[in-house]
Amino acid sequence: MTYPITCRQWLATDLSNLLSYFHHLNEETKARFGPHPFTKEALEYHYYHPDYMGFLLIENNSTFIIGYAILKMGYLEHDLPRLVSYNIQPNHATDVTYAPCLANDWQGKGVGKVLWNHTKKYLLQQQKQRVILWGGVQADNIVAVSYYNKIGFLTIGTYEHNGKNNLDMMCTIQ
Repeated sequence: MTYPITCRQWLATDLSNLLSYFHHLNEETKARFGPHPFTKEALEYHYYHPDYMGFLLIENNSTFIIGYAILKMGYLEHDLPRLVSYNIQPNHATDVTYAPCLANDWQGKGVGKVLWNHTKKYLLQQQKQRVILWGGVQADNIVAVSYYNKIGFLTIGTYEHNGKNNLDMMCTIQ
């Protein structure tokens, strides 16, 4: 099924709508998204920092955000020892770190694939080769694990964080 949505790079004028989007996520979704706090300061930091960028899924003819993805060009330095332990040699020039989030009512409807395909197209234009899932995914988040597998991510290792088992996942793009 196709939905009347648009995917585009986020703009400074989107920040207040993005805060509203975060505010309306349920507690489970908020708990599973770890890249940054849901604050104006965190959004502004990531928006204006040259190593980060993001994409939004927006309902057509509105400003209602239904999905969000943040990208960090390269990898997270604190992940380096873990990645190396999996025999992965990260590269700031060709790797990117990815974290998507969908509004509760839109989860499981296929729009995550729209967000991924748009993001992947952009990354290929930037000559990126690998995408590392930001913080991995909680192993008990079966829906998300299935989604990542469907779009080409492979589990490269596991680790524990805050008492939860997490899967580190990565995707080679071409």
